[in-house]
Amino acid sequence: MALVLSGQGEKSSPLLQAARKHSAHIGYLLVVAGFLWLLVLPSQTLSRNTYFSENAMMPGQVDVGFGSHSHVDAMRQMDAAADLAGDRRAEQVHAVFESLGLDSEIQRFSSGKGEDLVRGNNVHGVLRAPRSDAVEALVIAASWETTNNGSNFNAVKLLGGLAKYAAEQVYWAKDLVFLVSDSGERGIDEWLRAYHGEGGVLRVRSGLIQAALALELPAVKSYGGVSLHFEGRSGQLPNLDFLNIVKHVARQERLPAVVHALPDAPRTASVAEQYLRSARLLLRQIRAQAVGSAVGVHAPFLRYGIDALTVVGMEHAGGRTSNLVSVGRTVEATLRSLNNLLERFHQSFFFYLLSSDRKFISIGNYVPAVALLAAALLFHAMHLWWFQGPDASRSETPGDRVARINTYHRFLRASLPGSVASFVRVHVMGAILFAVPFALPFVVLTNTTATGYVFTMFVASVTLVLHLADSLWSAQTSAAADWRQLKALTAVYVAWVVACLSVMNFSLAIAVFVVAGLPLIVTRFGDRPTRTQRACMVAMLVAFSPAVVLSMARCLLDHDMADLSLSLFRLFLKDYSYFGSAVYPLICLVCWPVNMLCMVIALMP
Repeated sequence: MALVLSGQGEKSSPLLQAARKHSAHIGYLLVVAGFLWLLVLPSQTLSRNTYFSENAMMPGQVDVGFGSHSHVDAMRQMDAAADLAGDRRAEQVHAVFESLGLDSEIQRFSSGKGEDLVRGNNVHGVLRAPRSDAVEALVIAASWETTNNGSNFNAVKLLGGLAKYAAEQVYWAKDLVFLVSDSGERGIDEWLRAYHGEGGVLRVRSGLIQAALALELPAVKSYGGVSLHFEGRSGQLPNLDFLNIVKHVARQERLPAVVHALPDAPRTASVAEQYLRSARLLLRQIRAQAVGSAVGVHAPFLRYGIDALTVVGMEHAGGRTSNLVSVGRTVEATLRSLNNLLERFHQSFFFYLLSSDRKFISIGNYVPAVALLAAALLFHAMHLWWFQGPDASRSETPGDRVARINTYHRFLRASLPGSVASFVRVHVMGAILFAVPFALPFVVLTNTTATGYVFTMFVASVTLVLHLADSLWSAQTSAAADWRQLKALTAVYVAWVVACLSVMNFSLAIAVFVVAGLPLIVTRFGDRPTRTQRACMVAMLVAFSPAVVLSMARCLLDHDMADLSLSLFRLFLKDYSYFGSAVYPLICLVCWPVNMLCMVIALMP
């Protein structure tokens, strides 16, 4: 810190003097090292085999019994609700739950306003555990529609069969809550709010929810396996033991269970093929964590600290097939393991990346990549801070020490207020971008108007950049203005944001560095760039601006990563409003202002 704040570097150790002298080169090397570390992750070098930390779970150690005629008949009872809608459909599911001996209730909810108003019904039934006092519960949830807006009726049918099976058993130590929801995540979120007393009160409820399992089963007769989706809106993850349990019991039922619908490379595959497959899997996880949209109906549970994941049925594409009963037996075995849970999941990892179905990378092995990138920004800031100001403040003559310090302090008093003022102005613009949509009626912000709003704010931002650059070229301020100082302050700010994000959402930290930190590092290297160089820098910054990135990102996202029927700006705004996603605030309050500051730096004298 002394190296960053000291303008003279007096009385420093030889190590600090060497770091100050080579700080620019160290910064560039750290950037390269950070990206090389990311490239090493798919190679399995830093991976470990998955294992169970909680020995009491005993996955796969019981004989499953789901699949009898009575269970299939209970599934058929749900057929009466298939052609219904609204209140009549909810009442039919409620009647089925009541007939199976569950305490059931219908929750009618409305969420949003204007075009985004959603009304629906959640139906849940609680099977009281005969061997407990209703202080703990497990949730099995299904929505009427899948994440891709397809029919999820098979999952609803399966809930009926599982409820019938569970009601016949006497070994349950936890209550089982069977939940059928309208409107996907919105409905689940409204139910959880009411369950925890935040928005209405449920008459029929249980105790603390320890885990939740969501089902998405497309309307097909057979499945080639199941895909596991486990990321939350802001990068939250369930305990790794939960994920391992589902994969383990699925293998015992000979039901292939893969992550993000991407099977492992065959054992005979070459090293290059294994690397590419692992890289694809890691990229899908990083995209899901960074974007935080359309991740599955399990996501609202993670917001409440409840371990949850979604089991998605994969359509048959050759090879072994499984029917709905096989999926039900896998869910039953998972519930039997969760029934052995003595306390909340806590022993295994909560921060991890899966490099294959049987290997994972812990936080201690992947977060150094972000640490190297953040350190690169700090070394870059050290270099810029040391070389700011007039040459007289950096004289090495011992006799000029007092004059050198006075010159440097006069420069700081003259230049620092202007740099801070520019920093504050662009962040005020970002705050306006962030706040205006909440002040408008929601019906005004359609896909077209949202795109127009982003374009208008982009034009206003460019206008502010030109105004700031013009004021810095004026005779009164050009002598005091120093682009190195403003760039150093911005680099420290971005490094702080990236470092804080790295321990909460590794993927989002990488995205922020690529969009904001990397353009900052390559913006302006010399004192007097030519007009061509300035034009190239501005063109590069426009390409990395949030407005352009939001437009281009639609081409890089799959439909299972985000709802592409909405503009991305409106999508992230919606995710922030209803689910607390951090992407929208980061775009408005970090990436947008930093991009403007880079433009100001490129145009400064």
